[in-house]
Amino acid sequence: MPASKFLNKNKEIPWRRILIESVAIILSILLAFAIDAGWERFKERNKERVFLVSMLTDYKEARSRIDESKDLHNKVISQASQLLSFYDGDRSSIESEKLETILGAVFYNWSSLYLPAGSREALVASGDIEIITNEKLRAMLAAWPSRVADTAEDDILIANDVMNSMAPYLRSKIRTRNVTRMTNPDAAKLISPIESANYDALWNDPQFENFVTFRLLNETYAVYENNLLSEDANDIIRMIEEELNR
Repeated sequence: MPASKFLNKNKEIPWRRILIESVAIILSILLAFAIDAGWERFKERNKERVFLVSMLTDYKEARSRIDESKDLHNKVISQASQLLSFYDGDRSSIESEKLETILGAVFYNWSSLYLPAGSREALVASGDIEIITNEKLRAMLAAWPSRVADTAEDDILIANDVMNSMAPYLRSKIRTRNVTRMTNPDAAKLISPIESANYDALWNDPQFENFVTFRLLNETYAVYENNLLSEDANDIIRMIEEELNR
């Protein structure tokens, strides 16, 4: 074999084999990146699900407490309306114990709304709120504390009015021993009753009507805010459930 032919043969480059090997290497690298990215997405999705499941429990409990709060406010509205009807109408058939119970509810009692927020606060504290992929859900979670504060503000206003105005007024007009007994079962055990007071001092005082009317008004505001908060809780629950089911 001539030397030149031998040299040319040895100089032939196996382009096809090199191309196949190169493509195989590139595909292997891309596959490794894809597997790594997929694993990261899997871990993030699992982490998101943990937060979603925890928040679903909290928001269902929050919705239940909001409904209870709304029921309490509606009960006071009913009782305040009864007092106004007594004020405006015939009071000869009023049972003293019933009246004292209503007076205690309207002039002495108030409610406060406390909602679970541990899972949401844990999410915010983790710095990973972006892990919630649903943007609308993320926005509602961010706005939730402000919505709760708006609702709680009504309870605070009512409590301040009761403590600073309504209860002192009632004590200045009548003996409130029986009324106090009716506000709390434990108090009823500790405080013995007395003969029911003459409540003409209330029926003859326009300020009594003013206090009851204003309490009724504040309670309607509170119900309105509770309704808005309940709607927000329902929307959050619905979106969380949709995310968990996808």
